[in-house]
Amino acid sequence: MSFIGHVASLGSLRKYRVLAIKGFIQNLQYSASHLVNSVASAIFGVLEVHFWLNVTPPQGFADYAPITIVHYLTFSQCIVWFTQFGIRVRNRVRDAVRSGNVATELMRPIDFYAYHVATEYGSLLYGLTFRGIPVALMLSKLGFYIPKNPAVWGWALVALLIGGYIAAAQWYMVGLTAFWTTEIRTAYWVISSLSLGLGGATFPLEVLPDWLYRIARWSPFACLNYNPARIYLELSCPKLVLPGLAWAAIVTVIAQTLTRAARRKLEVQGG
Repeated sequence: MSFIGHVASLGSLRKYRVLAIKGFIQNLQYSASHLVNSVASAIFGVLEVHFWLNVTPPQGFADYAPITIVHYLTFSQCIVWFTQFGIRVRNRVRDAVRSGNVATELMRPIDFYAYHVATEYGSLLYGLTFRGIPVALMLSKLGFYIPKNPAVWGWALVALLIGGYIAAAQWYMVGLTAFWTTEIRTAYWVISSLSLGLGGATFPLEVLPDWLYRIARWSPFACLNYNPARIYLELSCPKLVLPGLAWAAIVTVIAQTLTRAARRKLEVQGG
């Protein structure tokens, strides 16, 4: 059975839902430290807002008036724990390879990729709920946009859920490099730099040079923060979820291809 068909089956959906719930619950025991992270994130958001207000022309730029910049940054800071930070799937995959437990995990009657991404997705949902909402409350005094069209909430959520999936998939692939390298740090820094620089987490992509903006605009990284923020702020139409859907399918195929290659490498080495 294909991966898509496997995941689409009712029994599999139930298994992956349970994994996501477990990933969510595991984080509850660290709620105190996560509150500290939320406070730090809010402080960073305040600094970001004041910096960009000082460098933004009075007439604004592109689609962004100064108040729109504030709205973009406050919203982005709330979702960054869902699409950028707090993702640990790379470490779990790396540690499983180093300890040799990966051989047992690959033998389980569940897709290796879906197992790790589903567990991570639960953690991300925790971050969105228990980190994102407190940050939103702390930054609300600066200015927080409320969409006028109720349907925008739904479309922004769809874009955000897609962005979280792409983030989990890309970090899973970073962890998977442990099958071929002794250290995943290089892959980590490359993906981290691209995600933050081209994902729109700390600034709208329109501030980039035109040639780089065109690249970033259609990259998977724009699906992490930039696209959900544009939809939520009603600067772009809901069709902006389509690039995210396309990239979600692409990263799934790439991740599964790499997983099969990793499995072959393990088997050839006698794992």
